[in-house]
Amino acid sequence: ELFRLEVALALRKHRQIAGAEGIAHAVGPGLVEDFVAALPYRLTGAQQRAIEEIRADMASPHPMHRLLQGEVGSGKTAVAVAALLTAVQGGHQGAVMAPTEVLAEQHYLGLEPLVRLVGVRMALLTSSSPDRSRVLAAVADGTVDVVVGTHALIQEGVRFARLGVAVVDEQHRFGVHQRVSLREKAEGPQHDLLIMTATPIPRTLSMTLYGDLDVSVLDEMPARRPGVRTEVVAKGSGDLDRVYDRVREQAALGRQAFVVCPLVEESSKLEAAAATAEFERLRGVFPDLRLGLVHGQLPGEEKRRAMQALRDGEIDVLVATTVIEVGIDIPNATVMVIEDADRFGLSQLHQLRGRVGRGVGPNWCYL
Repeated sequence: ELFRLEVALALRKHRQIAGAEGIAHAVGPGLVEDFVAALPYRLTGAQQRAIEEIRADMASPHPMHRLLQGEVGSGKTAVAVAALLTAVQGGHQGAVMAPTEVLAEQHYLGLEPLVRLVGVRMALLTSSSPDRSRVLAAVADGTVDVVVGTHALIQEGVRFARLGVAVVDEQHRFGVHQRVSLREKAEGPQHDLLIMTATPIPRTLSMTLYGDLDVSVLDEMPARRPGVRTEVVAKGSGDLDRVYDRVREQAALGRQAFVVCPLVEESSKLEAAAATAEFERLRGVFPDLRLGLVHGQLPGEEKRRAMQALRDGEIDVLVATTVIEVGIDIPNATVMVIEDADRFGLSQLHQLRGRVGRGVGPNWCYL
């Protein structure tokens, strides 16, 4: 059965490649090399290999369909930037699609200084962007080289001057239809598609889910990353005091912590209530610390302010729901506390734990 399925997928992939006119990007020396030289660290061998695979795909006249799979913190972002810069170098535009506004904004804040190093113009487009009409006009006339956004990128009214490559982050959050809608945004030749995921996928499953994609794997972690010590803590036990002591100790050292509350039932209202109640309770536990709150029901502007305060070090403990599950990059955060951890799936726990261990060590995750 698997063989029959794979043959069907292989035929579909072959038709996709043979029947589609793509963009043969110029991959000579230029922006990518300048970008790599400007990075404050050296790329791993796996990152270099993935960049070479992607650029070889982009140089061919057929559209690229590639999945980039890598552990949380293995450096997928730098690889994605290389793909975007390859397109920009040849006079095309790049798009990055993320599943949530918080993550889209995080990508923008993380990527913009990197691409600015090599003179590339980037913009952020979400449904709550205050300067939305100006960004739409800039994307349509080509004055913006790379646009980062949410589903807003595939809505009516978004027109690209010459889209060359699209990067889709956390692919499991998007359906095939959304991938296709993004593909239809380009007039003329089909743009290249790079899909990223941090969720470890068994090979047979990835063949089934992504049989129409070539796969690059980042199987090497940057040497500079500390590990995360993970512990299971029973609720209602004295061990919880030890967890709170760890949060206080790290805050005293100028570090930060996350406390994540689960979705109690399938209701965003209840999710917000759970996070809000935990926020109020923890204000009693940590009267001398600065606490922040982020959940899906908050207006976009409030979410943005809370995340900015966290980045600026004005919050010691952020109480949140799973809106922070993917992509949030706060190198100063060293403690992750996950309430009711049994309510989460393994890949979610894996993602949440990946929010710490991004900068200074040591780091802790308490389930």
